[in-house]
Amino acid sequence: MKILLSCVPFDHGKSGISVYLRNLVAALTAQGHDITLMVEADATEAFPTYPKVILPNFCRKPLWSMLYHLFVLPFRLHFKEFDMVILGAANRRAFCRYPVFTAAVVHDLSQYHVPAKYDVFRMFYIKWLLPHYVRKAQAVVAISQATAMDLRDHWKIPPDRLHVIYNGVSSPPSDSETAQPWLHEHGIRRPFILYISRLEHPGKNHRHLIEAFSALPPEVASQFDLLLPGAPWNGAEEILQAAKNSPYADHIHCVGYVQPELLPALYRTATCYVFPSFAEGFGLSLIEAMQYGVPCACSNTTALGELGEGAALLFDPNRTEEIAHAINELLTSPETREKLRQKGLQRAKEFSWENTARAFGQLDRRPRVFGVPCDNVTMEQALERLDELVHAPGTAFAAYVNAHCLNVSCKDAEYCAILNRADAVWPDGAGVRLAGRIKGFPVPSNVNGTDMFPLLCQRPYRIFLLGGAPGVAEQAMAKAHEKYPTAQFVGAASGFFADETEERQVIDQINALRPDILLVALGVPLQEKWIDHHRTELNCGVALAVGGLLDFVSGRIPRAPKWLRRLGLEWCYRLCQEPKRLFKRYIIGNPLFVLRLLFGKR
Repeated sequence: MKILLSCVPFDHGKSGISVYLRNLVAALTAQGHDITLMVEADATEAFPTYPKVILPNFCRKPLWSMLYHLFVLPFRLHFKEFDMVILGAANRRAFCRYPVFTAAVVHDLSQYHVPAKYDVFRMFYIKWLLPHYVRKAQAVVAISQATAMDLRDHWKIPPDRLHVIYNGVSSPPSDSETAQPWLHEHGIRRPFILYISRLEHPGKNHRHLIEAFSALPPEVASQFDLLLPGAPWNGAEEILQAAKNSPYADHIHCVGYVQPELLPALYRTATCYVFPSFAEGFGLSLIEAMQYGVPCACSNTTALGELGEGAALLFDPNRTEEIAHAINELLTSPETREKLRQKGLQRAKEFSWENTARAFGQLDRRPRVFGVPCDNVTMEQALERLDELVHAPGTAFAAYVNAHCLNVSCKDAEYCAILNRADAVWPDGAGVRLAGRIKGFPVPSNVNGTDMFPLLCQRPYRIFLLGGAPGVAEQAMAKAHEKYPTAQFVGAASGFFADETEERQVIDQINALRPDILLVALGVPLQEKWIDHHRTELNCGVALAVGGLLDFVSGRIPRAPKWLRRLGLEWCYRLCQEPKRLFKRYIIGNPLFVLRLLFGKR
């Protein structure tokens, strides 16, 4: 797959986002994807072998970078060259439009948990401008369940477009490197507590950690150092002043940015790892510490509580005494340290960059209308997909959607969710074609059940007909036998069940005959709900929701002439046949559908 990956901003390689981008690029490349990177000038040396789109030099200024990324790049890039775009830090940079499938990665919404995190301009950009444009992306990726919850609550991202893809963790190097020379060089000669994070106040909560260290029993604090590697960031002077004011100032070491090559040795040497941040989208260094067998304590908030549950001591980051108690237990209880070491090693095994990259490759890239996926394929491609499903293990589910179906999905959340669980959803009618033109995706063919049925009859499928009024399915089977004598119809049954006993008898009949294709004609949305409810107990290749197909096949309702179908006006013919029943669906529903396309949020 050809992927354009935005590595903006890269923060000179000194932030958690830059770690994420480096590892994601390497993992996607290892899985065979063709990667082109979009970078600012400071990131070109970090990715020397990749084709790049390099932003102009004036984008070194954050304001110009934000505006250029948002309003200029979406019109300058040749998107059609790519199968997919990944915005690696959409909580900081987004596009105003998405001409191809785009996965917008949001690392955290910490600004909602730490109100003083940014200045007024940046808070406006993050709270009002970015949400509007990120919501337009075809997929929004959260790096933890906690971030996904924030995206639902604060940015109102629709659940059908929200995906959780966890960060990975890199495997530890196999060499026996040591941190001792570096530690001695920086005056660290005691066992130490480690916290790796940029020096940012108040978000990273260094000050409460320093206060907690200072509150340890003197006989404990005097034996240990507190090591705080990290580049100075907003509010770093507050942290340095807190360290200077501590009664154990000579035990606290703010050593600045540390090269990634040294971190494994620091993890291995640390007595424990403490992560007191107020809000994290993932907390990569927590999992890294666990991977190296370091016993950990962390905040019980956001993603840290999610990842640390059961594998680390948890504390309220606002309560200094809770932080001090957790540290004291880690330092004085060998049993606790060993238990957390084992639990942490197991937790770290759950994460890998290989899994992260694979999850991006498996994202559902189908276009969506009102939250419903649509396989924009030709009839031939739909038949190929159907054949795959027939021969796959288990019972597959496929459906068609037209303007009426999509209107129903806006009011019926269960129906919408069921269509999202379907193995195939095919575009049926002029309404979906219009949606494709408005939303910018091609609809190459009208893939409807009535046109597909004759093609199914010419294939070696065993077919069962279910639905319609009493006698309609049997009549449809008889008529189809006359027209397609080589077709294999194995049974038929009405969709009007007298009670659950009769319904169970029909299901038993279907399972005994083991059809390749079960055509279910119970009407929208009843047929889809029936299939979804009984899918695990049905023994067939594909359960296919076909609406009024059996009425057409049986001859009970004549089909529109071909010239009307070619013009996309079959609905007019149907309205003339059943004006009373179909008035609301077409005369009210069609204009409503267009209004939803033009002015709806999704």
